[in-house]
Amino acid sequence: MKIHFFRTVFIWVMLSGVLPLTAQDMAYPIEGDGVFSFLRRWNRIGDSYVQEFMELNAERLNAQGGLELGTVYLIPPLHPGDVYPPSEEIASGGTDPSIFGKSLSVITPQSDRLKDACFYIISGHGGPDPGAVARVGNRQLHEDEYAYDMALRLARNLMMDGATVYVIIQDPNDGIRDDMYLNNSSNETCMGEPIPRNQLDRLKQRVDKVNELYRRDKEKFKYIRAIDIHVDSRNQGKRIDVFFYHSGDKHSKLLATTMRDLFQVKYDTHQPGRGFGGFVEQRNLYVLRYLKPPSILVETGNIQNEFDRRRILSSNNRQALANWMAQAFYEDYKKSVK
Repeated sequence: MKIHFFRTVFIWVMLSGVLPLTAQDMAYPIEGDGVFSFLRRWNRIGDSYVQEFMELNAERLNAQGGLELGTVYLIPPLHPGDVYPPSEEIASGGTDPSIFGKSLSVITPQSDRLKDACFYIISGHGGPDPGAVARVGNRQLHEDEYAYDMALRLARNLMMDGATVYVIIQDPNDGIRDDMYLNNSSNETCMGEPIPRNQLDRLKQRVDKVNELYRRDKEKFKYIRAIDIHVDSRNQGKRIDVFFYHSGDKHSKLLATTMRDLFQVKYDTHQPGRGFGGFVEQRNLYVLRYLKPPSILVETGNIQNEFDRRRILSSNNRQALANWMAQAFYEDYKKSVK
């Protein structure tokens, strides 16, 4: 979908010989836009542009601080020294790759094997809700930070295979991070909209966003799936493997089973003799109950358990989990698309 309208007003500012700057563009958002993807399309990248945008458009934003289709928004002028090539929209929609961080924002296709597939990736909690919290020395580990990092890694893998991917919970500052101890923050949004404090409102917001996208996408793609990624919290002595919840419909159950079976193979390959205790189970969880596309929820380990924490603290392990989930999606795609 193309941007319907824009106009440019020039302010002639001479700064040591710098050419006149574009002071204010105006444009309409497209469906699925949050503040960050909207600005990225106009080559405004970084927190300072977001802040300027919010100030310029304070009276145009909706009650949740998000964008409204049909409303025209002011675009901050480029900063001196910021020179970008013309931006191109992602042809089939999806989340802007800048969310992965500056060094990983260029997606080099590895294949087009998922070009007919669309994914909605939700990372658990976020915003005012850190999820499970563990303490290691004087550090606090928040579930939402590690779930988000794995979600980004999975999204990028799928995009490299040609898929259209929407990252539902987004952080403007945190791309993919290789740190062991991830910094905690509460500035995550639901595709640009502030995340509510009330738990039911939080869950409903992300479900509504996915279902809104699904209504538009379900005729465009041969294969659509949603995944909600979490880190579990149990007593310190309880060590668990990755497990997979589904809503009960045949497509969700097949996906959960396919993913569990692939993880079994990977564990047997990389840790022979250890065994794999991950399981598949139907659960009546809010997200699974109300999401329209076939969906699963994945628990990647017990953040309270020392051995499980190694699985999520290591960036190599987080990448491996993302790699395996992406591969399992492809295996499920082959079974589901005739």
